Amino acid sequence: MERTINLCPGIGASAHIIQHTELLFPSVYFEQPHLYLVQQGHKRVRWQQHEVVAHAGELLIIDGGQTVDIINGLSDEGVFSCQLLICDPLLFHLQQTPDETAPPARFDAVLALRNLPCALMHSFETTSLALALKQRFPPIIIRHKMLEILLWLKQFNISFIHNEARDLTQRVRRCLATDPHNIWTAAKVAESLSMSEVVLRRKLSLENTALRNLMIDVRMSSALTLLQSTDWPISAISQHVGYESSSRFAERFRKRFGFAPTAIRGHQRIMEPGAIQPYRLSLMEAPE
Repeated sequence: MERTINLCPGIGASAHIIQHTELLFPSVYFEQPHLYLVQQGHKRVRWQQHEVVAHAGELLIIDGGQTVDIINGLSDEGVFSCQLLICDPLLFHLQQTPDETAPPARFDAVLALRNLPCALMHSFETTSLALALKQRFPPIIIRHKMLEILLWLKQFNISFIHNEARDLTQRVRRCLATDPHNIWTAAKVAESLSMSEVVLRRKLSLENTALRNLMIDVRMSSALTLLQSTDWPISAISQHVGYESSSRFAERFRKRFGFAPTAIRGHQRIMEPGAIQPYRLSLMEAPE
């Protein structure tokens, strides 16, 4: 089966990540919670003088709204692989069971779960399968499978809370990620966020950022996800994130991450261009 990202709006997404070179991905932003079940190699996450490492058979959890550095380390066979689940925030309020009255527990940004119960690993695998075969599963079944994962995490006192964007930068990122191919002008972004262009630029400046820089970062982050999780040709990924020129895309990608897009793929085969389907990396809809 050719690799792709399996997305069910309102539920979540799954992907199979493969990498053939050990690389550092600096300052990667996560909009939604990401769950990585490591299969080969190890995944190292660093943030604010902290570090968490998950090895094969362990589950790495990165909460939404975090910016972290990531290193995917290779196995002795020279490969890193993991299964990824992304949780849609629309499910978070369903984590709490009817007999609970206390507020849900939280965790600090990143956590590795070790010695996983076999039943949890089985639930993770079947949820991934349901998302991958979403045409054969009723949406309500897929939804219950993802909720099962969230309920399993509650057994480890892990709950997610749907936080509104804490600052304008996050709101703009969320908007841009709905369509990274789009040429987002300041006027278009301001309109989608119900503010004037002048206010948009002024507030972003106060947060020490600029719309152009955010657009480039969102595009490169989207490209990184597609390079790791799909078999799309690099030329198709380039076009998907708004670059008609593959060389221009490669230049931007190298400037952002410090290596060429081809460094991730190694000897993987790619899909035929005709097999490519449109895909939005964000689970969130564009703001009204």
